[in-house]
Amino acid sequence: MDEVTNEDRAEYGRAALEHYEEARAALGREPAEHEDIELALAACAYGGSLDRTERVEAKDLREETEWAVEVLGDLVSNLFHAADGMVIPRLLLDAVADPEGREEADRSEAWQRLGERGPRFARFLAAVRRTLVTLHDADADGLFEGSRSAFEEEAEEERYAARAAQRA
Repeated sequence: MDEVTNEDRAEYGRAALEHYEEARAALGREPAEHEDIELALAACAYGGSLDRTERVEAKDLREETEWAVEVLGDLVSNLFHAADGMVIPRLLLDAVADPEGREEADRSEAWQRLGERGPRFARFLAAVRRTLVTLHDADADGLFEGSRSAFEEEAEEERYAARAAQRA
């Protein structure tokens, strides 16, 4: 497999996001929680298959915790690449963080800070979070924080390489 660029990663994230949005639109109504989890699994399997040599299946993401954590962690990092320049990852994480113990006003304010283009990313990220917590009892907030760190490292590495090439 060729070297993957951040633009490639952004495309993988966009593809998963669009898959999720199209499936939600096809449903024609607000999905129930179990339906939203299945929509998220299908979108994650689709997006996760784009940057792997093996095909990712939604059933495997549903049943295999370690595999789900690996694939979804990578996919969230790719989603941050897709959102780059539109919404700051930290704002996305704040909007979808564990709602337990948070006041409704705090959650509402966090969503408002996403701006005009951020809520679509946050809706998908919230569905991924719900999937991780519901199916795998995973530390979604910790996983997402790791995905944010990976995104920042990948962005910095590419920026550095471009700058080093300019100076050469």
